[in-house]
Formats: sequence, C-alpha cells, structure tokens
Amino acid sequence: MKRKKSGGNIKISVGILLLSAVFLFAGNRIASSHQKNLIISDYESELEDQVFAKVVKIDSVAEDPDDGSVRVVTFDAALTMGEQKGSVVQAVQRAYRDNETMPPMVRVNDRVVLGKLSEGGSSAWAFENFDRIGQIAILVFAFVLLLLLLGGRKGLSTILSLLLTCLSLFYVYIPLMMAGYPIYFLTALVSAFIIGVSFSLSGGLNRKSLAAAVGCAGGVVFSGILCYSMEKIMRLTGYYNDESSRLIQIFGQGQLDLKAVVFAMVTIGALGSVMDVAMSIASSLFEIAGERVVTRRDLLRSGFTIGRDIMGTMANTLILAYIGSSLVMVLIYGASRYPLFQLLNKEEIIVELLQSLVGVMGMMFTIPFTTAISSLLLTERQEEEAARLVAHRRRDGTARRGQ
Repeated sequence: MKRKKSGGNIKISVGILLLSAVFLFAGNRIASSHQKNLIISDYESELEDQVFAKVVKIDSVAEDPDDGSVRVVTFDAALTMGEQKGSVVQAVQRAYRDNETMPPMVRVNDRVVLGKLSEGGSSAWAFENFDRIGQIAILVFAFVLLLLLLGGRKGLSTILSLLLTCLSLFYVYIPLMMAGYPIYFLTALVSAFIIGVSFSLSGGLNRKSLAAAVGCAGGVVFSGILCYSMEKIMRLTGYYNDESSRLIQIFGQGQLDLKAVVFAMVTIGALGSVMDVAMSIASSLFEIAGERVVTRRDLLRSGFTIGRDIMGTMANTLILAYIGSSLVMVLIYGASRYPLFQLLNKEEIIVELLQSLVGVMGMMFTIPFTTAISSLLLTERQEEEAARLVAHRRRDGTARRGQ
C-alpha cells in the first residue's frame, strides 16, 4: 500500500514538474518575443568591461606620493571566466589604510573582480571588488544539504519548490514586466503558480494541500486588495527612492507604472509569510483530525488557538524583518534629525510601513480563512468515511443473511 502511494506521489510530482516546465518555457518565450529597447546607463555599460580573476602574484606595494593613506598594489591575476580564461593580466589596486568603507589590500589566491582601465599599458586592469560568489555558493550548498538531511523526501520537494519559485520570478515574472505586460495581472499569475506548485510538491494533491492553497490564496488576495486600496487612498506616486528614478531612466518616462511596482513588491513580500501560516494551520488541523473524530466546532476552536500562537511570533518576525532590511535608511534619516511626523510621512518610509502592515494583516486574515476551509474539508471527509463505513457494514450484513 505504501509503495503504491509512493509511486502515485512520484507521478504527481513528475506531472507538476512537466507542467511547470511548460509554464516557464512559454512565459520566457513570450517575454523574449516582446523585448523592449531599454535605455542602459553608463553605469550598467561599465559591467561589460569587468572580468573575474584570481590573484597569483603580488608584484609591488608602494605608497602613493600624493596621498599617504593609500598604498598602490600591483599584482598579477589569472582570468577565471570568459574567452581569455587562464591568461594572466597585470592589475593595480589603491588600498586605503584605516578605512573600513574600502576593500582591504589583496592577497595571493584572492578571487577578485577587475575593471578595464584602457587598451594596452602595463596596468590595463584595476581592482573593483572581491569575488564573493564562491562563498555564497558554499552557503547555498550547505542549505541544500541540511534540507536533504533533515527533511528527506520532503526536503527534496522543498528544494524543487524553491527552485521553481525562483525560476518563475527571474525567468518569467521579471522578463514579462520588462516586456511591458500589466504588472497587476502578472503578480496574480505568478502568485497562483507559486501557490499551486509549492503546496502540490510539499503536500501532494490532497485535501490538506487544497485547504492550505485556498487559505493562502485568500490571504494574498486580501493583501493585494488592501495594498491597492491604500495606494489610492494615500495617493502614492511610486517615486520614493533613487532606484525608482533609475527605473524611469532605464524604461523611459511613462513606460513603467511605479505604483504597480510597489503593489507587486508588497504583494510578493506578503506571499511568503501567508504561505507559511496557511500550511501550518492546515497541517496542524489535519493532524488533529487524524487522531480522533472531531466536530467542525472543535476544529474551528483548535485552528484559532493555533493561529493565535502563530500570530504572536509571526507578526514580530515580519516587522523585525522589514525594519532590519530598511535599517540603513532609518539611520540616515535619524542622523539628519528629521522630526518624527515628517519622517513617517516620507513616501520612502510609508512604503516600508505599508509592506510591513499589509504582510501582517494578510497573515492575520489567512488564519481564520484557512481554519474555516480546513474544518469544512475535514468534516466532509469524516462524513464520507462514516458513510462508506455504514455502507460496508450493510453489505457485510446482507452477505451474512444470504449465507
């Protein structure tokens, strides 16, 4: 019986992966066929002249005659990527003493990013920054390994779900946004895809996953409506920081709806917390119902009790996460001694507060909604099982009388 069930789950997972591949391929092809000619600034064009390399030799370290706080380091570096991979180039770094805002002096075996200075010359390349991709790759590997060791098959499903989520965002969602498709529609589409794939892979195609998915969808819809309404009420413009101005420079004036970008940012941010809460509630209630026969009222009471416990910690988690991500901005305004009410009224702060509050309120709405859906599906299942049991007993009684 377990083998049959396991085989069924594998077939379901394969089917979900195939459908996801079709969605990703079709979405990316549509985006590619409608690409726009974006205005690339000088900053972005400089990236074309950057290369990755590994320091193989320090040639010289000399003090800058014009600035005693700077050491001029000349070194040889072997290119690690591109057509000229393996070739050795000479590069120079201006290393600042006692300046924590600047990268330290390079050492042998350091992986670095070099920028091209000019054609020819003994030092045609300059140190730009350290290459930290390798360290991140190690951390990602450790994350995947822990998921597999602690989660087993569930961990593998989590990895696949996470991979499909990232691909849907970076391979379909963002390219379609850049191609000019409506951001509100795209946000709803990718949210539905992420919800469907995540719960199907993690829980399978069953009532528990259905309850969690429906509860999550309700929370996301509530968050989206709340965000859209508050944008209208507060008359947000979307021009709230330097990145917004850069987007306008890249896409062109009037070619990108920045208010829709804010909506997408807030809604996608709320989706993560809502998914967590929906699955926690649904999984807990289905576990309770599996242990004993319970009424719908008992399930509702248990769901709200579990939800209150989740609410207490999750609300703090969301608020602290958003504050932590915007701490630099808050410190900048705090150091400038902005009056409190003027600070809170700045659109940059308003957007951060909106993201925090919408995420928390979406989570709070998800708790009763998922509880109601779960209790409805669970009591229906128990009624169906009770009806099958009665029918089975009647068949057994009829068979005995016939004998």
